[in-house]
Amino acid sequence: MQQDYRIKFYEHYVTAFKGQGEGIRDYTFSDSKLIPMLKPWVGSLNRNSRCLDLGCGHGNILHALRTLGFQRLEGVDLSAEQVTIASKEFPQVEQMSLTEKLQSAPPAHYDLITLFDVIEHLTKSEILDFFELLVSRLAQNGIVIIHCPNGDSPFVGPVRYGDFTHETVLTSSSARNLCALFGLVNFKVREEYNTSDSIKGKVRQWGWKILRSVIRFCHLVETGSAGSGVVSRNFIFKAEKTRIFE
Repeated sequence: MQQDYRIKFYEHYVTAFKGQGEGIRDYTFSDSKLIPMLKPWVGSLNRNSRCLDLGCGHGNILHALRTLGFQRLEGVDLSAEQVTIASKEFPQVEQMSLTEKLQSAPPAHYDLITLFDVIEHLTKSEILDFFELLVSRLAQNGIVIIHCPNGDSPFVGPVRYGDFTHETVLTSSSARNLCALFGLVNFKVREEYNTSDSIKGKVRQWGWKILRSVIRFCHLVETGSAGSGVVSRNFIFKAEKTRIFE
C-alpha cells in the first residue's frame, strides 16, 4: 500500500516534521481535546472491548481511551520514531503497516477501530481497499471513528497542503458515502475546532458560531443550500457495523 516517498517521510516524521523528541509522554493536553471527542461515541461500548488505533503516533488516542476505562488496547504505526515514544507508555504498540496489522487479525475481531489523521495519507484506490479490510476486521456492532481534514472548510488549505504526504481530503458527504458503500450505518459527524471551557475558550466558541453562520450564509447565497454546517478545517465522524459485510 505504501509508496516509497511516504516511507522516506515516515522514517523521520517526528524529528523532521513534527519538531518533537523522544521524551514526549505528557498526555494532559491531548486528553483535554480527545476525551470530549471520543466519549459521546464510545459510551455504549463495554470497557472490555478490543480497541485498535491505526496510525497511533505517540499513543495519544490510546491514552485517552485508557482514561475512559478501556484496557484491551492495541496500536500500530509505520513510524519507528513514533512507536518508540508510544511504547514507553503502551508496550503493545507495534511498528508495521496498517494493512499488515489488520491482515494479521482474525475477522470481526475489534469492537472499536480509530484512525486519527491517517486516511488523508491514502489515495482513493487505497482507501477503498483499506476500508474493505478494516470493515472485515470490525466486530458485529463495532464502531469506527475517523478524524481527518475537512474538504467542506474554507480553511482546509493549510491542513491539506501542509503535509507533503496528504493524498485525499474527504467531506462529510463523501465520508458518509464511503461508509455506506461498505455497509456501515448510524453515521455521525462533528466539527473539531479545539476550544476549552476557559473564558478564552468560551469566547472562541461564540466567535466560531458567528463565523459558521457567515460561512453557511455564503453557501446559501451561492448554491441555494446552507451546506452541511460542518466547516471546521478538521472533522470527525463515526459509523457502526450492524451486519456482516459481504
